[in-house]
Amino acid sequence: MGSQDTNVPKSVYVVAFTSSLAGGFYWPYISIYAVEIEASFFEIGLVSSISNAAPTVFQPIWGTLSDRMLRRVIFVVLGHILGGLIVLLFTRAHDPFTYTLLVALSMISLSAVTPAWSSYIGSFFKREERGRGIGRITGIGVLGNVLGAGVSGAIMTMLIGEHKIAQYTFTFSIAGILLILTGLIALSLKEQKQNVNQFLRDKKNLSLRNSLSQNYLFRRLCLVEAFWWFTLSFAWPMYSAAYIIKLHATKLEIAICSMIFNATFAVSQMSLGYLADKYGRRTILLTMRYIFPIYPLIWYIAQDVEFVYLANFIVGIANALASVAVMSYILDITKEEERASYFAIYNMVMGISQFIGSLSGGFLGDIISRNTDPMYAIQMIFLISIIIRIASAIPYYFIEETLAIGKLSS
Repeated sequence: MGSQDTNVPKSVYVVAFTSSLAGGFYWPYISIYAVEIEASFFEIGLVSSISNAAPTVFQPIWGTLSDRMLRRVIFVVLGHILGGLIVLLFTRAHDPFTYTLLVALSMISLSAVTPAWSSYIGSFFKREERGRGIGRITGIGVLGNVLGAGVSGAIMTMLIGEHKIAQYTFTFSIAGILLILTGLIALSLKEQKQNVNQFLRDKKNLSLRNSLSQNYLFRRLCLVEAFWWFTLSFAWPMYSAAYIIKLHATKLEIAICSMIFNATFAVSQMSLGYLADKYGRRTILLTMRYIFPIYPLIWYIAQDVEFVYLANFIVGIANALASVAVMSYILDITKEEERASYFAIYNMVMGISQFIGSLSGGFLGDIISRNTDPMYAIQMIFLISIIIRIASAIPYYFIEETLAIGKLSS
């Protein structure tokens, strides 16, 4: 382990693991359940959009409160508990509108966790060690997601059987219980006393608006990332529909797809996260973004679910490295006392971008399907996704590297 890894409490890893374990039980099936209750492409796009935008719209509020209250842990605790309680209600919804509303409420609650957690774990590492340290924590957490997806998929397909509401009652109930349990475990986390003292010294001088106006690196990153997330999310509704309509996948096969992605993501973050420290954040981001168009291309030519296994393996590596690079980039260019707010603003911008992208893809797919069969609509959205993903990688040439600057200011 790195020199600072020994300072990270074991409870941090436990919270990361159990939170992701819960995610494995519900996240792969959020949009799939919408397909099962016969939602249209537009409604599937709406569920996908809401599940991504609802949490991020509220993140600036949670992040600002976290910074001003000088507390991280309370947001991690309450976010998990409230989110878990709402997830328990998912299968009480039998129409797309009610289901979308419950998904939105659960994501809003869970959004309280993200900026506080990002700031909390980032405070354990020096600037030049963040890629490795963050990669280790998030990588271990994602392993929980792999386990959750595997167990849920196996039980839903092999023990409960396909096309039964009991499948979703089981997996959403377990997810809700695990989220509540994670919140209770998070009660054992301790606020960083050294950080709180620093917050108290700097609080009077803190002006987030002034900081944002001067931080052109952050503004440029948000602009470039927003365009990229729009293109990434454009085909999201079609993946959920394609699992059922095109590939006729079982819940176990869907779970295996999620497991492959998350296992690759976790292992890559733990073993390759250091590359963002070695080669720089910009280099990793620029390289990885050109890999993502491969994903809709494989879906386009896919004849069975094995094609998706390969796609998830490839993109799992790319997404892991890009995630570490982005998080390290933001940590490099922000002050400790305002990081929760910065992460919240970043996530809000990306969430809005994902909302627009996913809704646009679902809406266009719905229009196309009215004049032809659903399979043709799915394939057309995949083709468009390939083209716009390539285009969205180009702007990464124009962001600046922050690693060298970070080392000088450490």
